[in-house]
Amino acid sequence: MPEVAANLRPLWALCVLCAISSSVEARVRLRGQGPGRLLHRVDPNFVSVTIDSSLAEDPLFMRMLSSPKVRVLAKALSPAFVRFGGTRQDFMQFQPQGKSRGPKSQPKPLSGWWEEHLLALWRKQKQRLTEEDASRKYRQVKFTESTLDELYTFANVSGLDLIFGLNALLRNDDNSWNSSNAQALLRYCEERRYRLSWELGNEPNSFEKKAGFRVNGDQLGRDFTRLREIMSQSPWHRSARLYGPDVGQPRGRTVDLLDGFLHSGADAIDACTWHHYYVNGRDTSLEDFLDPKVLDSLVAKTKRVIEEVRRVSPGKPVWLGETSSAYGGGAVGLSDTFAAGFM
Repeated sequence: MPEVAANLRPLWALCVLCAISSSVEARVRLRGQGPGRLLHRVDPNFVSVTIDSSLAEDPLFMRMLSSPKVRVLAKALSPAFVRFGGTRQDFMQFQPQGKSRGPKSQPKPLSGWWEEHLLALWRKQKQRLTEEDASRKYRQVKFTESTLDELYTFANVSGLDLIFGLNALLRNDDNSWNSSNAQALLRYCEERRYRLSWELGNEPNSFEKKAGFRVNGDQLGRDFTRLREIMSQSPWHRSARLYGPDVGQPRGRTVDLLDGFLHSGADAIDACTWHHYYVNGRDTSLEDFLDPKVLDSLVAKTKRVIEEVRRVSPGKPVWLGETSSAYGGGAVGLSDTFAAGFM
């Protein structure tokens, strides 16, 4: 695990080079500054990934997770978290069919033809998802036990810890969270002895844009508290982790929402999560990708979130729960190039 000394900015590139080799323990210290002072020890799970929940819209797409190639690549990231979430998680409902294949110990091979077929279907699906995002009109999606089975098996075989994002837009008449669907999902996981962690809602600051109504921070905190109570009632889920609220960048109303959430729900979560993207993928340029002010935005936003959490709930861990170069599906011709490496 790298131990990094203070005033390390000039040695950033060296740290990156040391970090890419999993077999090397690097200790970076500055000369002429006296004994090095340890600033932070990086968690073994610091490189983790999100699988977008839109994959659950069609059982065929979940089959991509059974590809041996995908599993071998995913296993190389271990130890790590794999989060199943995103915009569509708040439009998904568990619809049990009363049957399950259960976890598989071995990958299910996909023929070359199947892989190409799924990729072709996914390209069409991606275009439709982009159109949904632009119109902000999202379809309700039902998923069954097979989705959980595929997902859990993928995480288990790959040596990853699964975090599943629950739908927070299921609401009662008083605007409190309706937990009945989540309880059915938790019962199924208990029956199958699936051990995983949970989230509730994705970027609640954008609920009004996505669904036409607001959920304030105080109510969101009480929703998380309710979920924690449900988990505590089950010996199987009692020790499971809960993360949230997965808010967007700390600006405007989002800060107020985070503040209200922490006051009423901080005790329910194991870590406070937030999301950061540097630019809008639909309206950006190479200059933005190389602009120092844009690149430094992560530092400023991180400090803002940490300050807010420390003020309301000292000692609560803060996680960057989702990040990439550009929101909106990424910037074509930029997010998938060398230029994005600086972000």
